[in-house]
Amino acid sequence: MATLSNSELKLWVYTGQINSYDPTNPNYTITKTPLPGETSVVFEISELAKDFIPIYFDGDYSTAVLTAWATWIITSTYSDGTTASRSDTILATHGYGYFEDEINPQLSTTPLQQSNTCIYWKHDEKVRVPLYRDRELYSVEFFINDQSVTKLNYGSVIIPLTADNTNYKADNTLFTSDRTSTIELDSSGFQTSGVSSQVGVNKIILTTSDNQNINLDINLIEECKNTPYKITFINKFGALQDIWMFGRRKERANVTRESYKVNTIESPSTGSYYPTYKATDTIHNVQSKKALTLNTGFVCEDYNEVVQQLLLSEHVWIHEDNKVYPVVPKDNVVEYQTNLYEKLLNYTINFDYAYSKINLVR
Repeated sequence: MATLSNSELKLWVYTGQINSYDPTNPNYTITKTPLPGETSVVFEISELAKDFIPIYFDGDYSTAVLTAWATWIITSTYSDGTTASRSDTILATHGYGYFEDEINPQLSTTPLQQSNTCIYWKHDEKVRVPLYRDRELYSVEFFINDQSVTKLNYGSVIIPLTADNTNYKADNTLFTSDRTSTIELDSSGFQTSGVSSQVGVNKIILTTSDNQNINLDINLIEECKNTPYKITFINKFGALQDIWMFGRRKERANVTRESYKVNTIESPSTGSYYPTYKATDTIHNVQSKKALTLNTGFVCEDYNEVVQQLLLSEHVWIHEDNKVYPVVPKDNVVEYQTNLYEKLLNYTINFDYAYSKINLVR
């Protein structure tokens, strides 16, 4: 019986149309041989693909780039000289799975691309939720006090059938279409935003292609004392998720500097002296980093998971002055809170701005 001699992986990671890669120029070519006593090899491609998945977000959700195609071919060579190949193309994101998800967790294609269905939102802002729009998502409907105000359609739940055969009888069975031909072909076309057409939305209903509903409760907050700030981060689904911070904001600046001694003695013809207005300690290499502390305000238990994913995220932005600026969460611990014991749940999160206050970009 022939045994495996080695396997070669070729991996391409690219954006745009599916299969638009250069077959002669893979991003990675890796060859492995089985360990003694083993009959197979394993290729871990997630970290390899991550290096080439672009991240672009300037505050405009419609132009954000977060995904890419990953195409791989594995060619195995056996002891008798025969070979066999396997290949596939998958959508790659900056998402991740938890240990409890076990080996090789796959990208979640559920319509709602966030873990919480309880949402706190600024009362005079249009509500936005991250969506995955291929296959499973049918529609998103926005409500104000149970009155439908906007409905976004993404697909068809039931495809009507006609038959030339008069013996064909309906039996109330629902037929769904084979949507293989309508699958999105561009890597940027899967993740999208469900945005309400007006402010004041306090309920969202997502309908799936099999007529299942996902209900989202929107708690509208009119903050009178503090200025709310919106934080956007890439969550575990690899999607852009927003969280409003309604509590107190505190800012601080961390400054570092270096110094050296200089001799200020001057020796003109009239004699030596040193001017007292000249410093002998000269400052140089001054750096400054801004930091801030934000509070969520009172939230529901769903935000335990939201805050955890925020702290786990490698890409976080704050919306200020009609722009977005990159920030880095500094907290390393999130303590889960419950209504049973804490009663009122509020999270305090520390951030550093991800750049120097003094412009070092030349």
